[in-house]
Amino acid sequence: MQSIMANHSMQTVTNDDYPATDGRIPVVPVKGESAARARAAAEVIGSKVFEGAELASPYLVVGETDAWLQMAGNQVRIAFDSATMLHRRRGGQNELLGRAVGVKASRQPSVWDATGGLGRDAFVLADLGCRITLCERVPALAWLLQDAVSAARMSGHDQVRAAAERMTVRHQDSRNLPVPACDVIYLDPMFPERKKSAAIKKEAAMLQRLSHPQDDAEALWEWAWQQPVARIVVKRPLRAPVLRRQRPSHALTGKAVRFDVFVRPRDTTETHGTGE
Repeated sequence: MQSIMANHSMQTVTNDDYPATDGRIPVVPVKGESAARARAAAEVIGSKVFEGAELASPYLVVGETDAWLQMAGNQVRIAFDSATMLHRRRGGQNELLGRAVGVKASRQPSVWDATGGLGRDAFVLADLGCRITLCERVPALAWLLQDAVSAARMSGHDQVRAAAERMTVRHQDSRNLPVPACDVIYLDPMFPERKKSAAIKKEAAMLQRLSHPQDDAEALWEWAWQQPVARIVVKRPLRAPVLRRQRPSHALTGKAVRFDVFVRPRDTTETHGTGE
C-alpha cells in the first residue's frame, strides 16, 4: 500500500492555496519502494529527492510503477489507460477536437502541441490517428508526460498502445524549438485565472501554480502565427475573447470550451496582420 493515497473528492480550492514554482519541484519516493526511479526523475527535472517529510510546496511523488503531483492532500496524475481517459475516448468533445484539427476518415494530420500540459487532448488526437509532438516547458509535467506515454505503450489496451506510439514528448518551451514540417499547431494556453473569491478545481489551481502566469496566451499566439503551417487551433473558454483580436476562419463550440480554427495556405511564411 502506498503511503500517500489519492484524494478523489469534489473538494475545490482557490489559487491562493498553491504558491507558484518554476516546475523544478522536490521529488518524494513512495515509502517502502525503491528510491532509484525517484532519484532518476529528480536528475531529469533538475531537483532533489526528499524523504520523510510532508512538504508544503507542490512535489512529485514517484513509486516503482506510479507517479503523481501532490500538494495539500490533492493529486494530479497522468494515466492514458485510466477509466477516465477510456471514457473520454468515447466523448462528444473528442469529435469537436478532431474536426477542429481537420481529422477525416482519409486524413490524420500531424500535430505540434505547443502546450502539452496533462496531455489529454494530445492523447485524444493520437487515438484519432494523428502523429503528435507534445512540448511542455514545466520540468515535472514533462517528466510525468513521458512517464505516462511510456506506460501507455505497455498498456493492455491495444488502442491505447497504438495511440501512445504516435506521441512524442519534448521538454522545452515550444517557442525555443524549430517546428518541423507538420500540418497543425495546437494551442491550449492556461485559461485565465478567476477572481480570488471564485473556487476552481484543485487540478487547475495546481497547474496554474506550476506553469506560472507567464503562460502568455498572446505570446504563444504570436509565435504560432509566425510558423509555416496550414492550420492553427486554439482552445479557449467558451466566452473568452479571441487572441489578439484575430478573427478565426471558423470556430467550433462545446458546452464549456471553444476551438478557434485558423486556416491559411501552407506556403505562407511571412508575418500576418492581426486583423485589428
